[in-house]
Amino acid sequence: MEDLYKTLIGMETDIAMDLAARIEKFVKGSFIGIFDQQTNIAINNPFTVFSVKEVQDALRPIAMFIILDFIWTKIKRDMKRRLLVVDEAWHMMRYEDSAQFMWSIVKRARKYYLGLTTITQDVEDFLAQDIGKAIVTNSALRVLLKQSPAAIDKVGEMFYLSLGERQLLLGANIGEGIFFAGNHHVPIYIVASPEEHKLITTKPEEILARRKAEEATTKLQPLKATTSTQTVNPAAETILEAVKKPSVIKDESL
Repeated sequence: MEDLYKTLIGMETDIAMDLAARIEKFVKGSFIGIFDQQTNIAINNPFTVFSVKEVQDALRPIAMFIILDFIWTKIKRDMKRRLLVVDEAWHMMRYEDSAQFMWSIVKRARKYYLGLTTITQDVEDFLAQDIGKAIVTNSALRVLLKQSPAAIDKVGEMFYLSLGERQLLLGANIGEGIFFAGNHHVPIYIVASPEEHKLITTKPEEILARRKAEEATTKLQPLKATTSTQTVNPAAETILEAVKKPSVIKDESL
């Protein structure tokens, strides 16, 4: 981006200067160092996570757009079986350009042997736009979890839910919801294993308890190492003392 900025400045035209002014904050301003450098990420690993947790809210849609564009370019260049999971996908629906880009991936994913999963906390974020509705309706598999009273009517109309199914989603507990496969849908209850729960939990009390347990384990490890180095085998100690003492041979015949 810095190279583009310098090129635009060198053109000295009104349009170029206007574009340069728009991207200047990413090159010289408060957002320097995020988008103005070459990436060093390789997605050759079996599992790669691009986290935007620490990215500012104003930059998150841009970051997600750039990440998806980077991944999509790699996918088209090296075609093999992959699964792309986009969490908090509602950020992409906030702007027409990013929503259109997401829709283009949905339409062409199968051509490149790619499975696409979009996750959002509120389905209404998707249903507020025609592109979002198209993404939902073109999904082969869908899962609905607990819904708010404000969104249940729109969700029910979109997914053709019965009155009982709407009540199920309104009163659903953690892990309870409805699973859709084509024109069929059934209630489900998702149970996470202990290891999965550790990875996905967002409860502050559980996160703090896990950190304390990890810190306690880290503090105990050096003590174990020190204790093990001071432990001496009694048999080995006897042999060592015998080696240190000089041997005396006494001839009784003299």
